[in-house]
Amino acid sequence: MIDITITATRRPDILRQTLASFERYMFPGFQDYRLIINIDPIGPSTEKETLAALKFFDLQYLVMSLSPSSSFPQAFHRVWSAATAEWIFHLEDDWELLRPIDLADMLAIMSAESDLAILRLPVFPAGREAMKNWNLWFPWNGRYFECPADKRIATGFCGHPSLIRGEFVRRTVQLLNPDRNPEKQFHDWRGNPTLIAEVQRWRYGVWAKPSNSPAIRDLGRPWMVTNGYRKAGNKAHFTRWESDAIISPSYPSRP
Repeated sequence: MIDITITATRRPDILRQTLASFERYMFPGFQDYRLIINIDPIGPSTEKETLAALKFFDLQYLVMSLSPSSSFPQAFHRVWSAATAEWIFHLEDDWELLRPIDLADMLAIMSAESDLAILRLPVFPAGREAMKNWNLWFPWNGRYFECPADKRIATGFCGHPSLIRGEFVRRTVQLLNPDRNPEKQFHDWRGNPTLIAEVQRWRYGVWAKPSNSPAIRDLGRPWMVTNGYRKAGNKAHFTRWESDAIISPSYPSRP
């Protein structure tokens, strides 16, 4: 069984679109998977409508948390702490999968390479010999595009949909501060050296072939602009969003 961890908010249309794309291209019927989802009490819709979005799918195994207050770091910490499977697929509620992904092939690679912690899906196009990830270049190693050893701290973990080794999740979640942006902590060699030492033990990759198109599309940023949300405070280390409308004082996202 695979645990699918999701941090979500009250955006049922976005959640439904995300789940529909992953059901179509990666997790048919969502059978033999356990969905671990946290729904923060923020956003323009209601808890009831958000829960109704899950009824469109054959979710046989579901662990759900309805948070009393909104906090992206705490939501992230909550779903990772609940994950117990050998393999974890982390999925935020605002990513659309654009093409078929062979999960069996991903699992075969992860099983064969015991020090490979993460294979994430690409939001960028792949070149023939390397692919760009923000300002970093990952070379093709014959199986996937691998993060260079000297770039592991700069890469760390990001919120892109990713297949993750359960051991990595369980070892790192206990080192995370649940009140700070989790993705930034994976890069914080000054503030969290124990976590960084753990990060450096592992290898990381992007699941794409040479010349592949992106596999995922971000639904969250266009939604944010359309609905008048923005990151509150420091954009790189935020824990909440704020809205032009008086809907909620906070809303989680990614850096």
